[in-house]
Amino acid sequence: MPAEPTMLLVHSPLLTSATWHALRPHLEAAGWRVAVPDLRPLVEAPSFHAAVCAAAAASVAPGAPAVVVGHSRAGAYLPGIADAVGGDRLDVVFLDARLPHPGTSWVGSLPPERATWLREMAVSGRLPTWDAWFPAGSLDDLLPDPGQRRQVLHGLPELPWKVVSEVLPTPGDAWDSARRVYLQLSAAYQSTAEQAEECGYRVRRRDADHLAMVTQPATIADLLLSALREPGQHRPRRCGRP
Repeated sequence: MPAEPTMLLVHSPLLTSATWHALRPHLEAAGWRVAVPDLRPLVEAPSFHAAVCAAAAASVAPGAPAVVVGHSRAGAYLPGIADAVGGDRLDVVFLDARLPHPGTSWVGSLPPERATWLREMAVSGRLPTWDAWFPAGSLDDLLPDPGQRRQVLHGLPELPWKVVSEVLPTPGDAWDSARRVYLQLSAAYQSTAEQAEECGYRVRRRDADHLAMVTQPATIADLLLSALREPGQHRPRRCGRP
């Protein structure tokens, strides 16, 4: 019997698997087996990248058709995850996500002023939780429902600086042959979506927000599934660092 296709949902290292709780049932109703690894326990691993790739590969049956969806800062890890998952039928979807930056680190991929801001936020070798990056109450508009807001913001990790400073490796053959899609949800990721388009990714846009899979799960499920149903190879060339 052929291995069951899997939709692998990878949350941002700054957030938790709760960002996928609202979207998951919509994908399962469409017939997908959905896997949602929790990355929080992995932040203390010697190599966060290697631990994430191993956890992702363990979530998918060997050789099974798979779709890997990464949100926000998870985008940087998608090439490694693609190589770890492998298989002949692999789609990689960037959901309002950063593009890969092989050969450099998270902090090294930032503009100098942004890198300085990130370094200045670190306390005792750790970044504060993501919600503390913003003025009090500023996330209320992004997550207006108090219950959803508590769920998404509960248990956010304080990332060790080694996660931010880890240099990511050059991807391999599975990444090169994977079909790639970029789904832009917010204005903040417009330039990233444009870079993805220049690199040959299939790009689709929706006027929503960065956490729309929490607040508009049915809409985002439709966007994701319709993008995957579109014909075409959309196997782009390997681009330089965004």
